[in-house]
Amino acid sequence: MACIDDKGNLTATAKKILTAVKDQSLTAEDVANEAGLPLFKVRSSLRDMASMGFVFQNGDSYQLNEKAEKLLNRGS
Repeated sequence: MACIDDKGNLTATAKKILTAVKDQSLTAEDVANEAGLPLFKVRSSLRDMASMGFVFQNGDSYQLNEKAEKLLNRGS
């Protein structure tokens, strides 16, 4: 699942997920509820985003990385 489109911008799904964890550390379940997305999609996206360095995992929770915050702000 791609989090970045062919122009180097965040996808709509990635924006929703990253916005959910922007100011708080959340579990995948909390992200799904906050973003209004299916849990399976959130889990898959969070795995991809963690491997890309956009989020980091602290126990069961995820937090936004500075790299993703810059991309999120760029798209605003």
